[in-house]
Amino acid sequence: MAIEKPKYTVLKKEGKFEIREYEDQILAEVEIEGEWGAVLNRGFRILAGYIFGANRAKAKIAMTAPVTEQRGYQKERIPMTAPVTASKVSGKRHKISFMMPSKYTMDTLPEPDSEEITFRKLEKHKAAIIRFSGYLREKLLEKKSEELKHWLNKEGVTATSEFISAQYNPPWIPGLFRRNEIIVHI
Repeated sequence: MAIEKPKYTVLKKEGKFEIREYEDQILAEVEIEGEWGAVLNRGFRILAGYIFGANRAKAKIAMTAPVTEQRGYQKERIPMTAPVTASKVSGKRHKISFMMPSKYTMDTLPEPDSEEITFRKLEKHKAAIIRFSGYLREKLLEKKSEELKHWLNKEGVTATSEFISAQYNPPWIPGLFRRNEIIVHI
């Protein structure tokens, strides 16, 4: 089963660094306060619950005899996409995001059961990235963010967002084969 990923064009590539232009995308997000690993796990569970059915898709009831009316909802399973992203909002507050499949618009996304989930349309934009493998722990995140900052300074490029960690693989994939990225808007 193929997992949908963000659509982008590589504008520049230098080893493990890239500058990309991303197409529009819709993100489902939660903001959570706490330590890095705990917020990532909690945010992932909330968002995974949403795409696996914790949502309200409005159901149209077909006309039959006798004519009746029923208001309700049905569960809709939303395909998984990659990557799962996380960024620091402030202090110990983090934002965890899932990209929604491209077949949805802001108007057609099922309403989540959880009030913690919000949606945001991310317009076409440019970003710089560093790609690497391993299990994404806070120390590795900081190290790779510093490498990306150094490369941006060398290239004379200014970051316009927080640094965002992106994980593309399920947890059972060995570290050596994992795809991770740090992404920053430019």
